[in-house]
Amino acid sequence: MILNDVMTKFKGFSAIFSMRKEDNVLTKLFFRHNEIMNGSALATAKLWGGYANYKVGAMYFEFQNLAAPGDTPAYPSFVPSDGIEYYTGLQYSPNTDFLRVPILVGPSVAGTASGELLTLYAIAPDSDVGFWGKDFTGAANSVVIGGALVATVDSVQSNDIIMCRNYPPNTKIPKTSGEQIGMSWNVEFPYPQIES
Repeated sequence: MILNDVMTKFKGFSAIFSMRKEDNVLTKLFFRHNEIMNGSALATAKLWGGYANYKVGAMYFEFQNLAAPGDTPAYPSFVPSDGIEYYTGLQYSPNTDFLRVPILVGPSVAGTASGELLTLYAIAPDSDVGFWGKDFTGAANSVVIGGALVATVDSVQSNDIIMCRNYPPNTKIPKTSGEQIGMSWNVEFPYPQIES
């Protein structure tokens, strides 16, 4: 009998949304199934081993500054083995940066028919500057195109471990003064199955 490897079967979805500040009504919503990164194995193993500093602590809101509002963003390609190096390299990009946003509230965990569903949220701050100093403003035609869920090891960004990444199709959420941009990640930990 073989116990299925739970780590290879993580699933769930992430969503990127915009909502009006005055009444919290959603105006834009993009979502798709999660892309689980190799870093999730390391962070999860460390947590199970008692290393509390490997907990999920932030989300990256990746954005681009477009030449004109009607332009289409360039969505990056990636593979599961990609890590923090991609985000380190954005310091040299002429138009792409990210916001490192703490998890908004404590995570929720709910049982499903097939496992346990972990849900986390973050709301982008009213910051006008990305992590690497690029403008995040309406005047710069800033649009959020995707994001990542990260384990914040010792609260040092260079130590962050990329757990999941996602770029839902056609995601393009502009930075506007009257709206907030948020992100949610749902990761389901499936119940193990016994196979012969």
